[in-house]
Order: sequence, then structure tokens, then C-alpha cells
Amino acid sequence: MSSNKCGARRGGNVIFSSCGITLWIGAMALAGLTGCSALPRAEPKAERSVKIRGYQEDAARLRGLTVTQNVAVEQETSSALTASLEKEMDKPENRAFLGETELLLRQFRILKPDVSLPALYLKLMRQQVAAYYDPEKKRLVYVDENVAAGDKKKGAGLQGMERFVYVHEMCHALEDSHFGLERLTEMSMSDLDRNLAVTSFIEGNAVLAGVDGLLDGCGVAVNTATPLNAWLVSLLGDMDLSDSMDGEFEGVPPALAGALLRPYLDGAVFSNRVRRDQGWQGIDAIYESRLPLTTAEILYPERRYLEGFRAAVFEPDPRLFAAARQGVSVNSMGVMGTALWLGGDELATAKQFGFLKGWMGDRVYFIKGESNAVQTVWLSTWERPGMARAFSRHVERRMKAAFGDVSWRVRRDGCLVAAVWTSTRDPGGAACGALAECALKTRVEVAAPSWLASWSRDIPWPVRFQEFEGYSTVCEILGGYAAEVQSGSAFLRMSLASGGLRAESNPDRHYYGALWGLLRHVGDERSDFTFWKVPAVAAWHRRGQGAAERYRWSVLWGLLANGTEQRVRVLFVPVWRKN
Repeated sequence: MSSNKCGARRGGNVIFSSCGITLWIGAMALAGLTGCSALPRAEPKAERSVKIRGYQEDAARLRGLTVTQNVAVEQETSSALTASLEKEMDKPENRAFLGETELLLRQFRILKPDVSLPALYLKLMRQQVAAYYDPEKKRLVYVDENVAAGDKKKGAGLQGMERFVYVHEMCHALEDSHFGLERLTEMSMSDLDRNLAVTSFIEGNAVLAGVDGLLDGCGVAVNTATPLNAWLVSLLGDMDLSDSMDGEFEGVPPALAGALLRPYLDGAVFSNRVRRDQGWQGIDAIYESRLPLTTAEILYPERRYLEGFRAAVFEPDPRLFAAARQGVSVNSMGVMGTALWLGGDELATAKQFGFLKGWMGDRVYFIKGESNAVQTVWLSTWERPGMARAFSRHVERRMKAAFGDVSWRVRRDGCLVAAVWTSTRDPGGAACGALAECALKTRVEVAAPSWLASWSRDIPWPVRFQEFEGYSTVCEILGGYAAEVQSGSAFLRMSLASGGLRAESNPDRHYYGALWGLLRHVGDERSDFTFWKVPAVAAWHRRGQGAAERYRWSVLWGLLANGTEQRVRVLFVPVWRKN
């Protein structure tokens, strides 16, 4: 989890065991569907701190970043973790972010009035954190009780989870040394949507590295960039997390649980979209040039991020804040936050609300009056009036279900929507209605596509041609199922008949295959393997270098001959064996 999520610690990145288990199961599915024989990998027995340092080398190789700083490996008790979290949350910048987030959660009725966000967060962290990376002190910490409890609960069959967790955290350490995660997370504290977006990118990268580390430990010639596995990773955006609400997140509001979990999944989908195209160098370029600052960019990369998206800027009429005796707080829900809120008691995803792809920006104003009275004004703008209309209907439905004890109004003017509610019931609703009408006088600065351009994006044209400046040119026939070609400055992807013939090349890897992968040649520099297969004729699988090299080959399914670096057989008769 990000260091700032919903008032979380600024200096650390932590892994939730529930999210990790979900991803572990997904990784096992990837390994089981590859069809490649695993090569043995020696796993030396060592104390935990020594093994964790070994995972740093794996992370550096898989991520393609050099180790530039020493990362201390420390053990921490659950009580020490609580003390560390309390100390972090007491820092002025974190205390301010926590206060703003709690205000948003209370006003949107995600958090009940008698529930403290800091207390809920600390309780959750005490139970869930197995390990975290602290960019302020440059250390990786494992929480002894939670690691032991996890090992006992998971059993021997889930030992690969350890590799996922520590490669994940070491990825954070590597990216911190090269790109400064602490600076980036501080920057993300301006509003909820930006925090979720930056968190999704950072955690998505680490999820991919962790899954690659898990598959690397299995010895299979695949990773999350391999076509089948990349498709499986893309399904994480649709993953149902309802089971988490009955287990590790029982008692946590669904929208808050989603804000903690979805960045891992949606972030992995976004990062793998870029990584599969450009290799890890593409991820580095995002850090160096333009981070995604809205969850719309994370969830709709082709529609938003690759188009050079900038969220709308709102300039409300000054009369809107006439009742602000104690100031105005400003925040943003974004696409991810909006989807989670609209889900109500269900843990929703953005894909459940198709109109969210038309989000162009939103701002939430909490107008603080006298006697703790707060007026909430939520402004949003959309690509087309129809999308704004659909959003308005869903907001009204949600307000009717959960805001019956206060006055509220939802008004729309073209693509601009204003949702307004107060702390108390306004007899007749005249004041609330006037506030909504005043909100619609807001000046909006936005580079929205034309009505025709917006509609054309959603029409399934037989042939589609797109150009993303500075990134790639794309041509699709029948939605890419018949043919797809995508080329950029450092990569090429081509597919015919849904992968019947496929070619992919980027600085990290190449893949050439036919007959839907039955005939293929794959080479991957990061995962350090080479694999080729000619159906019913021969196969070759190599991984590692030097003394760590392992390989396996066979001719006619091994009936004619097969071998490894340790032995060779011809017609099942051993003809060579290394002593």
C-alpha cells in the first residue's frame, strides 16, 4: 500500500496479506497455464534477513535497476509497528492529510461518525502488515508476528508468497533509490484522487516485479509480459474482492477497503500495459517525464494517459462560499473513488459504471460554516451530456439510499454536474437548491474532445487507427481480433487471428510465435530465459548464466533424446552424466 493512502504513513510502503494472497493465487494460475516445464532452482536455507537480501538481487535483475543504496533489513514486533505508524501519522503533513481524508469519508458517509479513521487504520495495519519498505530510513522491515501467523495459516503450499512479498518490497527500494518515492508520495497528498493514482502506479510496478519473482522462483519460462500472462494480468481489473470483506477486511467500509486494495490490481494492469509495450524502460520514462495524476489515467490509459490528459480546472462563483465562516476544504474523488462510493455496500469497480470513462475532472468543496455545519458541493464534468446524465442518475440513487436525513440536490447543465448536500435538513430545500444553482455557474477549463470525437471512440469500427504522440501508432482490424499492429520508437507488436501469428519486440524481450504459441521462440533479458519450441519436433529452455545456468532440451517429446546440464539420454538410455 502507498505510504499515504487514507491517512497512512508517509515514510513506508506496506503489503496487505489479503491482497498478497489474491495475487499469489493469480500467479499460480499463470504458472499452471504456461505449458513450460520448470527448471530446478536451488533455494539455499538461510536466516530470513539473509534470504531477504538475496531477494534484492532478484528484484534488481527483474526490474532492470541497479542497486545504488544499502537497504537495512530489520525485524519489528506488532507493537513496534504500531508505535512507528503512530509516530508517522503525527507528522504535520500526515496529520493534515489524514484530517482532510477523514472529512471526505465522513461527508460521503463512507465512515460512520463514531469511527475514527486513525484507529481503524492502526487496527488494520497491526493485523495485516507482513513487511514494508521505509523510504525515509532506507530499510525493509518484516513484522515477526504477522510473518509467523501468515506462514502458519498458509502452510507449506504457499511458501512462494514470501518471494512475492520481498521482491515486491525490494522493487520499492530500487525505485526509491532511482526516482525518490518519498518525494512522489508527498506530492500526491494534495487530494484523494492524485494519491490513489500515484499509489496505483508505484504499487502496480511492485506487483509485477513480485509476480515475476514468484514465477522466476518456479523456474518457468514466462513472466507477466508473456502474451497469455499479460491477458491474465489484465483481468485483475475485474477481480471481485468481496471475499476480502468477509476475512481480513471484515468491519471495514467497502469503499475504504477498495481504496486500500484496488491500487494494487488496477495499478498492475496499467503498468503491465506499458511494460509489455516498452519494457521496464517505459516505466522508467513515466517516472522521469509524467506520472499519472488521476485514476482516470490509470483505468483508461488509451483514452486518458496516452492522450496527454489534463483534468479539468474549476473556478466556482465566489458566492458559492458565502457561508464559509471556518474555511473551505477541497478534494477530488476521481474515477476510482467515485466508483467505490457508487458501489455503496458492495466493493465496486469502475467497469461496473461505463459512463465513468467520460470523466474529465471533479472537485469537492466542503464549506465549513458555524456550529460545525458543513455544506458539501461536488462538481464534475464529462465528455458528453449523456455521460453526465447517467452519472447524475446514479448519484441521485445513492443519495436517496443513504442521505435521507439531510437536504440534497443533484443538478446538471450540459456536461457539468453539481451534487450538493448539507449537514441538516433544510425545510423545503430552498437553500440547498440555490446552492446547487450557484455551483452550476462555475467556470470550467477543460480540453474535452468534441461530441463526434467522443462518440467515435466508443463505436466498434471495423478498422481503427490511433496515434499517441510520443508513444505509438496503432492499427486494429475487428477490434484487434483479426489483426493488430502497434509500433513505437523502441517496440513493435503484431498479431494476426488473435495470436495465430504473433511478433513482439522491445528492449527487454522478444516473442515470435505461430499457431497460437504452439510454435514459438521467446527470449527475455530481465527474467533471463530463452525458450523455443517446434511442435512434435524439439524444445529448448534455458535460464540463468554461468554457474547458475540451467537448461533442458528434448527431441520428439524426449522419446528420441533429451537432456539437461547434468545428463543426456538417447532413447531413454543415459549416454552422459555429470559427476
